[in-house]
Amino acid sequence: MYVLYRVILHLNKVEIMENKVNAKMTAVDAANFLGVTVQSVHKQLKQKDLESHKSQNRVYFGHDTAKKLFNIDFKKKVMSFQIVKGGVGKTSLSHAFAVRASLYGARVLCIDLDQQGNLTRAFNVNADELPVMIDMLSQNIPVEDCIVNVGEGIDVLPSRIENATLDNFIMLNKYPLDRLYKQIINKVKDNYDFIVFDCPPALGQSVAAATLASDLVVATVTPEQFSLNALQITSGELKTLNKTFDKNVDLKVVLNKFDNRNALSSEVLSNILNDENIKGSLCNSFIRICQEFPNTIYAHTNIFDSLKSNSAKEDIDLFTRELLEVDDVIVKEKVA
Repeated sequence: MYVLYRVILHLNKVEIMENKVNAKMTAVDAANFLGVTVQSVHKQLKQKDLESHKSQNRVYFGHDTAKKLFNIDFKKKVMSFQIVKGGVGKTSLSHAFAVRASLYGARVLCIDLDQQGNLTRAFNVNADELPVMIDMLSQNIPVEDCIVNVGEGIDVLPSRIENATLDNFIMLNKYPLDRLYKQIINKVKDNYDFIVFDCPPALGQSVAAATLASDLVVATVTPEQFSLNALQITSGELKTLNKTFDKNVDLKVVLNKFDNRNALSSEVLSNILNDENIKGSLCNSFIRICQEFPNTIYAHTNIFDSLKSNSAKEDIDLFTRELLEVDDVIVKEKVA
């Protein structure tokens, strides 16, 4: 079976190569990030002989050029996007974060643990005949053989419906939750700046293992009461895991689908700010409601595939920079 997986994986990689992420960082965005003029960015691209392209009178480039232009020494992290509620945009944000992070020169590995496989499909990967986490554990397949490249700077460990059996498999085989996924990612950790788990909207063995392998849990909250309840449960479970396993996994809460014209959005924000246990974990950035997210996912692209400006790009950029902690790096370099 393993040999068959190797053959199928090779064939599928050929197909994936034809549908790779084609995300773009514009020279304007690069200039804003660096605090310089657009002309200065153009000059640096030319002087350093970095690959760039022009369309609609806009200069843009991809991951490889961004890596050389920005030359950021990232604070490497393992992140777990999770909350015990579906429909809050968790997968959309993890997908957008990975794409934008790659455009700052980061190497990102996305591990899809959700049996729905939405993140996998968002990256145009058909996992029907590819090894996923349950196959890796049950058949001792090396993690390297389960990872597929989906674009410059972005790799994915895909998922499909069979991952629904992960919790039972982990429990029946008595895997140590605090070491299971950590040992797996340690084998490839040096290849990446950031590793992102996209978790199913539930509590269980697999989500707990992902949490314990992470440095940071990113919980997505939408303006509704059920979402707040889910945040309380997720926060409580994180505290329990930290205490039980003597860990210090941090929590970041991001407001998604925020609409300042909607009273409920303001009420949810107020409730979080008044919660002593959570308010310190709230991201400075938030994601406004925007049709671009479902539109691009439906079209099998990403919000950074086009050059046009929109609120989705602006919000994801700020959110990504906050998680990457790159603004502090740039400020320190300017001061120096």
